[in-house]
Order: sequence, then C-alpha cells, then structure tokens
Amino acid sequence: MGKDKSAMRLMWGFFCGCILMGLTSNISEAVTPKVWKTSSFDEFSKGESERIAIENPGRILLASSYKTYSKIGESAVWSLVESKDGKTLYAGTGSKAEIYKIAVDPESATGKAELFASLEGSTIQAMLLGKDGNLYAGVSPDGKVYKVNPEGAVTLVGSTQQKYIWGMEFDSSGNLILATGDQGKLIKMTPKGETEDIADIEEKHILSLKGDGKGNFYFGTSPSGWVGVVDENKDLRVLYDSDKDEAKALALDGEGNLFAGIIPTVKVEPPRDTPTPGGSRSSNSSDMSSELVRIGPDGNPVSLGTTDKAAINTLHFWDDRLLIGTGDEGKLYDLGKYDKLNLITTVESKEILAIIPRKSGGVWIATGNPSEILVLPLGTNDGGLYASEPLDAESTAQWGMMTWVADQPEGATLDFQTRSGNTKEPDDTWSDWSDAITEEGVVPSPSARFLQWRARFGGNDKGATAQVKEVEIVYQRMNQAPKIESVEIGGSKSSSTSSKSSNGSSSSSSSSSSSSSSAGSGVDSIEIDWKASDPNGDDLVYKLSYRQVGDTLWKEIEKDITATKETWNLVGIPDGDYEIQLKASDDQANPSSIALEDEWTSETFRKDSTAPKVTDWKDQSKSEKSFSVEAIIKDELSRLVEADVMVDGKEDEARPLLSVDGILDESEEEFQIKIEGLESGEHSLTIRAKDEAGNIGSDSLRFTLP
Repeated sequence: MGKDKSAMRLMWGFFCGCILMGLTSNISEAVTPKVWKTSSFDEFSKGESERIAIENPGRILLASSYKTYSKIGESAVWSLVESKDGKTLYAGTGSKAEIYKIAVDPESATGKAELFASLEGSTIQAMLLGKDGNLYAGVSPDGKVYKVNPEGAVTLVGSTQQKYIWGMEFDSSGNLILATGDQGKLIKMTPKGETEDIADIEEKHILSLKGDGKGNFYFGTSPSGWVGVVDENKDLRVLYDSDKDEAKALALDGEGNLFAGIIPTVKVEPPRDTPTPGGSRSSNSSDMSSELVRIGPDGNPVSLGTTDKAAINTLHFWDDRLLIGTGDEGKLYDLGKYDKLNLITTVESKEILAIIPRKSGGVWIATGNPSEILVLPLGTNDGGLYASEPLDAESTAQWGMMTWVADQPEGATLDFQTRSGNTKEPDDTWSDWSDAITEEGVVPSPSARFLQWRARFGGNDKGATAQVKEVEIVYQRMNQAPKIESVEIGGSKSSSTSSKSSNGSSSSSSSSSSSSSSAGSGVDSIEIDWKASDPNGDDLVYKLSYRQVGDTLWKEIEKDITATKETWNLVGIPDGDYEIQLKASDDQANPSSIALEDEWTSETFRKDSTAPKVTDWKDQSKSEKSFSVEAIIKDELSRLVEADVMVDGKEDEARPLLSVDGILDESEEEFQIKIEGLESGEHSLTIRAKDEAGNIGSDSLRFTLP
C-alpha cells in the first residue's frame, strides 16, 4: 500500500508539474510581480546615509559616532601630530602654512584651535614630532623643513631644493627622510639641514612614504602610480605598477604587509589653494574610484578592489583595522573580513586627509572643505539615517509587500518609511515620507513610477545598533495599452492621422492618399503592414476588419494575428469605398479585467475594378477626308486620369485626348475628336480611358467615308 501511495504521489506531482510548467510559460511579464531587493554591499552603497556604516557582504547599521572636536579657519588640515602625553594636538594646514595648537581634554567634547606657528609657504603636507620634543614641518611649495619648539619658535632646518614635500619619516639615526616633488627624489636631511639624495625615482612626485623601522622606506609615486621600496643600501625596487596615476597613501601592518591607495588624476579647475601633483580635483569632475593594493612581505601584490567614486587620501592602522580616509564625499572605510571594504561612516567634510591614533582612545581625523578635526568613536547612540537609491519601475507601478531581515538588540530602534513620485530625482512633487513602518506590510505610498525607502536607526544605552541585512519590496507594473505606430496599405505609407484607442489614448497612424488607396485593374488582394509596440513588453495579437462607407457593422478580415502583416483577399468584394480597422490587444498576456487595446481606422479606401466606358457617341460629322465626333466617357467610381484615341488600330499613332473643359478632374468627361487625312472607305476609331484606380477601358466606333 505504501508503494502505491508513493507512486500516486509521484504521478500527481508529475501531473501538477506539467500543469505548472504550461501555466508558467504563458504568464505575462506585465502581470508578474517583481521584487526589488537590497541586500549586498554594492546595493546598499548606492544609497545615501548619515551616521550609517555599510559592511560586507551586505548590511547597514549605525556608524561609530564622530564628533567635531575643533574647527579651523583654513581650507584644509593636511597633517596631525599629538604630543607624547596626549594633552596637545597640532594641526598643519593649507592654504596658509600654519600650525594650530589644540588643548586636549578627555572630559571635553570640543577643543579650541589657536594659532601656534606661521611658516613661509602655503601647505604643511607632512609633520612629525621629534624625540627632542620639537615639531618638524615640511612646507610646500618651497620644499623647506622647519623646526618648531614647544613655545612656538620657528627655525629653518634646511631646504630640499624641491617644490614639494609630500611625506616625512625619521630614520634610526634621527635624520629626516623626505618624499619630494616635482623631480621625484627621496632625500635625507640631517638635523643640521644637510641633504643627500637617497634615490632619484625618475617620476615627478613621490607622494607617500612609510618606513618599517628596519631601514626600508616604502614610497608611492606620480604620475605612473608606482609603489616601491628603497633599502638601507639605497637599492631601489618597484613592487607594483598600477593602472592608476597617484600612489597617494601607504600603511604597514604588524606582519609586514604593505597597503597602498592609488588614485586617478583628473585635471580640472582647482577648487582650493592646495598643491596637487596631477592637477586639483573636484567632487563633480570625474570618477575618483581608487585602487587598494596589499603587497606581502614576499613582494606579491594583491588588488583588494576599488573604492567606488572615492579617492583614497590616507591609510592608517588602528586596533588592527585598516582605516581608509577618502574624498570627495568624506567616506571612511575599513578593511573587513575576506578583504572586503566596509563603509564606517560619512563625514560632513568632503575630504578626509589624515588619521592618527588618539592616546585617550579612538582616532583623530583631519578634514578639508571645510577644515575640521574630528574624533572617532564615541558610541552609536546618536541615531542614523539610510535612504535607498530610488527604484525605477519603468512605468507606473502598484506597490506590494515590504519585508526586511534585521537583527535588533533590545532598546535599539529601527523603523522604515517610503515615498514615491514620477520624477527621476526625488523633489517636491513626490509624496511625503510615509508614517513610520515598524511591521512588515503593504507599502503605503501611492502608485507611481519611482519609489524610495529609508531606514531610521537609534542605538541603545550600551551603544548597540540594529543591523539591516535585506530589504525586499514587491511591486507590479500597471498594464499600459499597446500603441499602433504606423500602418502601410498596399506598400505605401500615407499621411499621419490620429485615432482613439479603447482606453482613450491617441496613436499616430497612416492612411493612403496616393493611388495605393484604391484597388483596381484586376487587383484581387492587397498587403497591409503595420508596426506596434507595448510598453510592458507584452506579446500582441491583432484583428483586421473592414466596412463599406455608410455601414456601421465591421466585417472581419482576420483575427488572432500574431504577425505584423496580412494579405486582404478582395475577390468577391463589391466595388465601393471602404474603411480598414486594425486592433492591437494584449489580452493574451493579461487577465481580461486589465487587458487593453489600441485601435486604428484608415481613411477611405476605394475598391474599383470597373473600367471607364464611352456612354455616348454624338454629333458625328463626315467630310471627304475627315471625321469628327463627340464622345462622353464615364467611370462609375473614380475620376478619369488619361485618355487617347487611335484610328484603324494603329497604336503607334495613338494620340492623347484632352477633355472639352481642358482638365481631367471628374468621373465623366466630354471629348471632341476630329480625324483628318483619311482615305475613303470604312474606318474604326478607338478611344481608351484610364481611371485613377488603374482600370483601363476602351470603346470603338466604325464609320465610312465617301
């Protein structure tokens, strides 16, 4: 019995599967709900956020809250140094080469920046604290190094004879190792200011410098984007040659791995008075996506991917985490598990320019545009906001269920909101943000083409945060009517006209006003071609009909047409004036309740298979060598377009006829004919006439001259 049940279940499953397969193959895309799912790092990264972190492989959560500790009235803070006791922070700035001093109080949320020293130049790109307690500052574009004692007194140490000093490190003997430009030299400067070229890199700039404490100095260059090393014997090796241009930032971990951030160069108008080797860059200028590379102790380089539209300005290790400070959107990343980037936070300033450890915990961050000093982290209970990239449903859509996958610790808050509109970018024409959504359900925003959702986070008193891993919204595009775009009858596309569809929309179509708008001269069929489209991509079916002018009933030519061409058989159709109707429908792709169609009706189409004929010969007149007669030619439907006459069947001597009124513009015309130079005896006179449908008729008259 068990086997029978199993067999029955198998057969029933097979039967249901066949039905399902048949059903699935006929389901229209127009009525099939679609799913908008946001779950990966790349998908979350397309949105906008405030105090939100984005982590791989895909989740959003509250970022570690940063605070603005001090504001400085310069364009940028390029370098930071903290005193040994952690009670003082020094900031090197541009566009004036000034050093600011900020008293650090762990119990205070802010610190006031006071001018400590002014140096000759425009920018302090590099600054170090010596073992002697003095500050050492490299100034650009003069390429000079200054010493500033704890009281703020300034002394010139020496000149590099270069324009720029991009980086500084101490060697084991207390000498300064300087990365310079614009001749790409690595220079050693003694405490007395004496200089020695360690390496000439044959690049314009050495933009970054990092020593390992073992006599090796790693460097990054511009414009070739090289990462290399010079050892204590001055031997130089290039470790990595990037496709990008500026190896701007370096960092070493405790295992001897070197990390390099390499950015492209974009030449635009400088937005601020700071030297940039390849030309200044602006946030709206071009894609500044940067490459992050890890070079192992064995020299093997591994590309870790790119920062999307973010230029890597600085790298720093903190608590075994690689922090990555970028511009032009002020994004701070770290390198997480599986060597994947996580977005930690986005600051209000456009540029993160320097990161150093904070002795009382966390890190100091220097920014530009505007210039501020930030402290991170301070917990996660300030709240944050994430807004998705808007969905483009491509046409008006009905919104369905909104669901999400999230971890929410006790006390941490999380809710969602949605809004919709019909412009690509959200603006005042969009609906307002909905009320807070805390439970899964139907999206409350009105139907529209575009939809956006946002999530609002709040941390608990322990700094814990909700983590959203996936948001899913089901939607269905509303059915839109097909559109008949053009119609050709008999191979001729005619002038455009407008016809109304069943749903009230207009379609541009054509009807013939040329000779192709009538069928005659033995024509027993006519080709009808058309073009039509469907906004939902549905397969369309067509129906062709005709009716004689004056009738109300349409007669079917063909239905359920899937091609866009049909031949109309005119055999048995009486002569007369007709209209042709074409209907395009998506009813095979949609339920009947929402199926739509478009309809096109031609201008009058004439079927004329009757030739003109002479209805009367009158006023015959004969003389010795001439004959004259008046002929009335009539066509039942069409106007006459041509007529000629010949005598005695001599076609090569046929001559055209002109009507008595001088113009062929009616279906009945009168012709005056006179033939001269005839011999006596019996003759025949033949008149041929052609109507605008192409029908040709002829009649003959016999006469005898004396």
